Amino acid sequence: MTGLLPSIQRVLYAPPLWAAVSLVMSAAVLWIIPCWYVAPPLHRMMEFTSENGVLTATLEAKEERVRLGEVTIDGSIYNGEYAGPVLRVHPGDVMKIRLINHLSRTTNIHYHGIETSPLGNSDNIHVAVKPGETFDYEIKIPLTQPPGLYWYHDHTHGISDQNVMGGLSGTLVVEGFAQQFPELAGVREQLFVLKDYQFEDSQDPLIAKTYHNLVQTINGQTMSTIRIRPGETQLWRFSNQSSGRYFHLSLKGHKFRILGDDGRTARKETDVDVLDIKPAQRLDVLVDGGASGEYAMVSEKVLTGNGSSRTLARLEVSGSEGKTIGEIAAFPQRPDLRNAKIDERRTIVFSQLNDDKNYFVNGRKFDAGRIDLRIPLGNVEEWTIKNDSDDMHVFHIHQIGFQVTEINGVPQPYNGYVDNVRVPERGEVKAIMPFTDPVIVGQFVMHCHVLKHEDNGMMAHVEIYDPNPDGLFPFYRGGRNICTRPGQGETPPAK
Repeated sequence: MTGLLPSIQRVLYAPPLWAAVSLVMSAAVLWIIPCWYVAPPLHRMMEFTSENGVLTATLEAKEERVRLGEVTIDGSIYNGEYAGPVLRVHPGDVMKIRLINHLSRTTNIHYHGIETSPLGNSDNIHVAVKPGETFDYEIKIPLTQPPGLYWYHDHTHGISDQNVMGGLSGTLVVEGFAQQFPELAGVREQLFVLKDYQFEDSQDPLIAKTYHNLVQTINGQTMSTIRIRPGETQLWRFSNQSSGRYFHLSLKGHKFRILGDDGRTARKETDVDVLDIKPAQRLDVLVDGGASGEYAMVSEKVLTGNGSSRTLARLEVSGSEGKTIGEIAAFPQRPDLRNAKIDERRTIVFSQLNDDKNYFVNGRKFDAGRIDLRIPLGNVEEWTIKNDSDDMHVFHIHQIGFQVTEINGVPQPYNGYVDNVRVPERGEVKAIMPFTDPVIVGQFVMHCHVLKHEDNGMMAHVEIYDPNPDGLFPFYRGGRNICTRPGQGETPPAK
C-alpha cells in the first residue's frame, strides 16, 4: 500500500480531476480526503538537545531540490531538513552552533525572540558567512529567558525572503513552558512548523491551478496524520516560519485553547475556532480530542487572497479515553508595563512606494552604516508604530519582548509580552518597550517581518548604549536589581 500512495496522490491531485470536482464542491476547500487514502504521520524533525548546560550543533546550509507534496522546489535547507532541525535548550544554557555555508550566496542566523547579546559571535545579524565559509556562534540563553517556543532563521539583508522561503529556518525550544502549569504534567507535546513557498505565475497546471502558486506545509508535508485519543489534551506548538504570510488554521469539531504567544505565557486562556498566526508568530495551544473519528485541519484562504482553503492534515481520534485537562486558571505573573515610568515616547512609521521595491522606516530605507535610534540602557519607552500604507506590515524588534497597549486607539487588555505585532493598514499600534537588560547593549534592528519588505528597505538600526559605562548604574527587571556593583543591596536607591 505504501508504494501506491504516490500514484494515488497523483491521480487524486490531477488537475483534470480537480476541474471536475470543483464544479460540485459547495465549500472552497482545495483537498478532500477519500476514506481509502491514509496520509503519512506528522513528520518529526531531527533534534539537537543541550547536555550539561551546552547545546552543540552543526548546521549545514545547502541548496537542494526539495519535494513538497507533488511539487519540487529549489530549496535552501539545513542538514537536509526542509522544516529545519529543532534546537532544545534551558534558560541559562549556551548554544554552540557551527554554521557551514555550502550555498552559492551569503547567509547568517538570527535567533528570533532570544533576549541575548547582539554582539560578536552571538545574535549578531551583521555577521556575513560567505559561500564556503564556516562560522561558530555562541549564544547564551539568559536565566531570565521566558521558557517557550522560538525559532532561528537566515537574516541576510536583501535576500532573507528568498532564503527563508527556501527553507533556512528551524524551531528553537527553551524548555520549561509546560512546567509553569502544574496541570500539564505529562501532557504530550507536538510541534507544528508552518512554511510556504510562493511561485511567481507558474505555467505548470498543477502549481497554478491546484496549488494556486502557493504551497503550504506543516513540518515539510502538504498532508499528514495527527493522532490523539478521545478526551486527551495535548500541547500543540505552532510556529509560522513563512517569509511573510499568515496561516489561518481551523480543526473541524475542535477548539484551540491559547496559553502562550511568541514564546511567553499569556495572562489567561483564550479559546478560538481559528488560529490566526501572523508571520514569525508562535502560539502554544491546548487541543482536546473529540469523539472517535477523523477531522480535517484546514488552512483557510490566506490574507492576500492566494487560492482556496486547503486541508493540510487529518486528525485521527482513536483509542482509549485520554486525560482531559480543564481550564487553566493560574498563569505566571509578569509586570504590567503600563505601571512603569515612561522615559521616552517615539513614533515609528512604516511606509512604501507602490512599486514593490521601496519600503521605509520613518521615511528612510535601511542603511547598514547608519544608526537610526540611540537609546540609553534602562529606558522604558512608549512607541507609536504607524502603517502609512494599504499593505500588511508586521513589526518586530530584536533582543526584547514588548507589551501592546493600544490598537487604533482601542486600549488592549494586558495579556503578556510579544515580539511581533501586526500594524493595521492605515492604522497604528502603541507598545511599551523595556530596554532594561544590560545584555542587550549594542546594535540590532527592528523591521517588518514580511521579509520582502525588510529586504527592500523596511528595517532600521537601534543602538542601546550604557549611559554609565563604569557599571555603577542600577537597572531593574521585574522589581529586582540585576546590575549592581559588589556589595550593593537589592533595594532601589531613593529618588
